[in-house]
Amino acid sequence: MFLFWTILAIKSLLFVKVEARDPPHVIVILADDLGWNDVSWNNKKMVTPRMEAMAAGGVRLEKSYVHSKCSPSRAALLTGRYAWRMGLQRGAIERYLPTGLNTSIKILPQYLKEAGYSTHLVGKWHLGYCNEAYLPTRRGFDSFFGQYNHVTNYYTRMTENKKYTDEEGYDLHDNEEVSYEGKGEFSTDLFTRKAIEVIAKHDQQNPLFLYLAYQAPHGPIMEPPEQYRSPYVNKRLSSLRSLHMASTITALDSGIGKVYDALKEYGLYENSVIIFSTDNGGSVTSSSNLPLKGNKEQLYEGGVRGVGFVNSPLLKNPGTVSTSLMFITDWFSTILGLANLWHVIPEDTDSYSMWKTLTNSRKKSPRHNIVLNIDQDLFDGTWSGAVIKKNYKLIWGQDYLLKQKMPEKSCKTELFNIKLDPSERQNLAVEGKMKKKVAELKKLLMDEYRSGRYTEADYPPGDPSGYPSHFNGILSPGWCDARV
Repeated sequence: MFLFWTILAIKSLLFVKVEARDPPHVIVILADDLGWNDVSWNNKKMVTPRMEAMAAGGVRLEKSYVHSKCSPSRAALLTGRYAWRMGLQRGAIERYLPTGLNTSIKILPQYLKEAGYSTHLVGKWHLGYCNEAYLPTRRGFDSFFGQYNHVTNYYTRMTENKKYTDEEGYDLHDNEEVSYEGKGEFSTDLFTRKAIEVIAKHDQQNPLFLYLAYQAPHGPIMEPPEQYRSPYVNKRLSSLRSLHMASTITALDSGIGKVYDALKEYGLYENSVIIFSTDNGGSVTSSSNLPLKGNKEQLYEGGVRGVGFVNSPLLKNPGTVSTSLMFITDWFSTILGLANLWHVIPEDTDSYSMWKTLTNSRKKSPRHNIVLNIDQDLFDGTWSGAVIKKNYKLIWGQDYLLKQKMPEKSCKTELFNIKLDPSERQNLAVEGKMKKKVAELKKLLMDEYRSGRYTEADYPPGDPSGYPSHFNGILSPGWCDARV
């Protein structure tokens, strides 16, 4: 009997040892305005072989949703909260808006520091910079190299406004200092190179968190280097802009492949998890989100169903396609769980750990609904709410974010079965038999609106105090108070 219990105890210890593995390196790669139809597995005209191979060797995500605009998605990713809970639901934090992500909200890299992670951001921040307290290095990142705001020239790092020159400025920073590194280098290549530097210099005694937020393929689109244009010589694209857009995405694909190769070269890959997503759907073009309806800033599938995948040697079922419902907030709890930080996940989070679902195709998603948007502007008489519950999606009011004022649409109601009709062609709200479903989903939205979780949109007018002309032509902090 003693021998039996001794053997059982040894087996238990072995099991614990296997399960309590070192926290993995986590690499989150975010594309900017990448549409559903902008990748080769959805559109054979596109040349994205590295991403396609990584998705095919991992888990490709077919029902991974995002907010329909840049800053809301970035905030949701890093906080585990819906943007409408933080006042960030109306639109992006534009260049001279005196606001940012509330500094009282603890974000992902700050939590990861508790597990010994080295935390680094390369690329686009876009969560406020008008006060020093908003900057990435004040929010848990050990290092930052990139742009504070949303759009710069891919070669000069200038925010361009030919009409108002005092609004033009330079936006590239190394930690909190201006940087002129890589002058004339295509920004996608620059950010790839800097991400690889982080990987190469990383002390493997510590786990790595690398957040690589590319600018690509956000407009204005410019002519990329020739090696990214040449694969499209025989593709018969419709216009020069289409060529430049496609080759910008191929540059993005090449960069992601190089980061993958660097993880292998420097010995990090075997204990790493690579997460890839777009921040929102493609911008307004004729094809970037087909066959889905709508674009960036809209609540239709083309604006909110995101291209994504996970690649990792730690996956138990590589080579699969996941149709489990998930939202961009879910990466927050998934990553904290991987880091053995379950105990720090806030109780009021809008985030679920998806790791078990991603590694076991038979494991159902813990998420049953997504509240995509709640926003009201009493002054303009506008309203926008949207929710997905299982197979149904309700858009109530504007299908566009309230940045665009459409009071005539405030009472519009649309209901779609997105499983049977992902292109949202048939509005079921006009059918009498769906009244109960419409009422159910409207009640879900109103319950959230009245719950105390909803926060009014913080979308102030631009402040000329932030113009680069006041700061030697550089996008700089020091001209607003931080939100607390």
